[in-house]
Amino acid sequence: MTELESKYGVKRILNAMGMSTIVGANVVPPQVRRIADEAMSMSFDIDELQGAAGKVIARWTGAEAGCVTACSASGIAETVAAAMTGSDLGRIVQLPDTAGMRNEVVMQLGHNLNFGGEVAQMVRIAGAGLKLIGTANHCDAFHLRNAIGPHTAAILFVENGVVHPEGNFIPLEDCVEIAGRSGIPVITDAAGEPDVRPLVRAGSAAVITSAHKMMGAPTSGMICGKKDFIRSTYLQNWGIGRAMKVGKEGIAGCMAAVEQWYSRDLEGERRRFDALAEVLARHVPVRREAGSPFVHVELPESAGLTATQFANVLRASDPALWVNAAGDKGGCATISLNLRVMDEADAGAIGEALKRLMDDPREPQENIPFHDLYWSEERLMKWGE
Repeated sequence: MTELESKYGVKRILNAMGMSTIVGANVVPPQVRRIADEAMSMSFDIDELQGAAGKVIARWTGAEAGCVTACSASGIAETVAAAMTGSDLGRIVQLPDTAGMRNEVVMQLGHNLNFGGEVAQMVRIAGAGLKLIGTANHCDAFHLRNAIGPHTAAILFVENGVVHPEGNFIPLEDCVEIAGRSGIPVITDAAGEPDVRPLVRAGSAAVITSAHKMMGAPTSGMICGKKDFIRSTYLQNWGIGRAMKVGKEGIAGCMAAVEQWYSRDLEGERRRFDALAEVLARHVPVRREAGSPFVHVELPESAGLTATQFANVLRASDPALWVNAAGDKGGCATISLNLRVMDEADAGAIGEALKRLMDDPREPQENIPFHDLYWSEERLMKWGE
């Protein structure tokens, strides 16, 4: 039993969901924890620490410059602010009052995602207005050309697998080319995409990603891109960024995580996923592509539960087990497991929990559609009761 449980009553969950914020993101690897712990034991000139982090980020991403922020969501607000203020400290402290500034951000409608918060709200936090173009599944270059005007401060592009998979949207390279004709910067939100190098090469003024997801940093976000724009972004710490500042452990941990992730052993990572899948397969039949971090488990009809019901029962178990996805397409109930955060002990416990519930199914205590976990009113309103 952990001290968190014995002293505070907070129980550890079995995480087959992955690195979502709702389950505490990634597990911080030992080498990153060591650097973050070292940072927490001493004092620094934070500007100097951020400068060192920027050099590390630039070296590994190929960007001109970089800085660390509190998370990807704060990165959106701060980069949007930078597009409106530049490095003018008078304007920086004026926000969210945007009088006298270009204050409009253009974004393809299909990119306005809800990641646990809405992308549009992160834009509005900075005081900017948002012009959405196109439809939920389509946007063409003429939409963007027509939308750019005298009040346009930036184009916001979202690189995320949740964007309509069958949609037809303007590619990043085309956005950069069209915006560049008017001297408008393109900000790319790539929260779940740690390999930002292609997005930097495409010409983004700033690329935002989560450092505490795939890379395994303490809670933090990474911003990289063109030097002048990153400088303007960092200066927001003397404005709206003060409300979303990152601590020394986040900055130092982000540096270590960037180095660790970009230099990782890809073949060793695939072997680790293979080993974890084998542990799960000792308990339940699994389906998986070789080397993939995802495992799929089809539920037997004898379980008598839909995939969503099965996932809800697992989440209410002791210990709670959170899965990556649950679907009932084509009459086949399937749950998906993300291997990235597991160790072999976790995989064994997860396999046992799945087998136990398949053999002895129970009715769920709550009926929350799996995709509603982040924003279910039923779940949210229970907090603090």
